Amino acid sequence: MRILVFFFISALCFSCKEKKEDVVVEYEIKIDTLLTINKEDELIRQKRHELKERFYHIKLYDSVLVTDTIVGFKFLESDSNIDYSFDYEPFIKKGNLDSISLYTKNIEVVIRKSKFDKTKSKLTYDSDSLNIIQIDNHDVIGAEDIPDTYISKIYLDLSNNYVEIDKRYYEDLYEPNFNLTEAYYYDDEIIVTMGNSDGYLSYKVTFFIDEELNIKRIIYIP
Repeated sequence: MRILVFFFISALCFSCKEKKEDVVVEYEIKIDTLLTINKEDELIRQKRHELKERFYHIKLYDSVLVTDTIVGFKFLESDSNIDYSFDYEPFIKKGNLDSISLYTKNIEVVIRKSKFDKTKSKLTYDSDSLNIIQIDNHDVIGAEDIPDTYISKIYLDLSNNYVEIDKRYYEDLYEPNFNLTEAYYYDDEIIVTMGNSDGYLSYKVTFFIDEELNIKRIIYIP
């Protein structure tokens, strides 16, 4: 754990607030070298927990005004229709059909999506209709019918140290849209935002990941 935290802190010391430099990123991610942090004993040792109240600079939008303000988790969770963006320099993006890389100096976030295979999942339907209400015992987010795609992996490259995020933070998120995906760095924390949709049931999700890999997720479903 001390080694992991050391590498994470070393990576985050080069914040987005520094002057821009040429960024060199290695895109060939070796999956079998990833450090997976989804075993209960590892979670206990690392004392992972949901982030406590933090505060962030945002731009808040309404029909007329754009307001610069500072808000905490309680505000961000208070209204599913809140329209805002983080007021930080976004990571550089490079994407293709099934993945996106968001990176800055010594930090890279990679998100992958895969085709949904209904034969490998348990589908639960509404008793009064043909709508799917659960997949593998969790509520469906972003799809009314059988999803086309889902988020299959999220992992971090921290100075060439790869850390895979536990799938429980994203396994219920369907129809990811990489065009509406951003990442930021602020106060020793990585922030990832996504606007996902199957064209009808749109939703937004934000991940907050601190230097000890504690994670908080906020979902906005209109």
